[in-house]
Amino acid sequence: MARSPYYDNVRPLCYSDSDAVLLCFDISRPDIFDSGLKKWRAEILDFCPSTRILLVGCKTDLRTDVCTLMELSNQKQTPITHEQGSAMAKQLGAEAYLECSAFTSEKSIHSVFRTAALACINKLQPLAKPSPTRRLSKRLLHLPSKSELLSSTFKKEKAKSCSVM
Repeated sequence: MARSPYYDNVRPLCYSDSDAVLLCFDISRPDIFDSGLKKWRAEILDFCPSTRILLVGCKTDLRTDVCTLMELSNQKQTPITHEQGSAMAKQLGAEAYLECSAFTSEKSIHSVFRTAALACINKLQPLAKPSPTRRLSKRLLHLPSKSELLSSTFKKEKAKSCSVM
């Protein structure tokens, strides 16, 4: 939902029965990174304190976009790095930090929603020994394969729901 104050009274209506919140930010907007995310976290904790939070850095394609880099350079800023996003996720108490780009990769969007669904059914598992060659977002969690999800142990667990708005 938008950051606009016009939606301040309506937004809380969307939080009821939420299992997860995707707290998304534009990696090319470092000026609102810290304050914006902390505002949203406070609101999420007020209206749905037991909901899982996943921090999602969006528009990762702009990290290498010349126009974006020049514009940020004029303001003496740089795009949010993966490391900064991961650090913010820890600070916010998020379940995971993920990055995506709708422009360059449909798979990254799919991965965000798959990870949110897995968080809702308690299937996110931290890796024991992360590989140094993988990106940090891949190291933060292990996504079970389809066969693992369909195993008999999974079917015996109590059913949980996931709502997407």
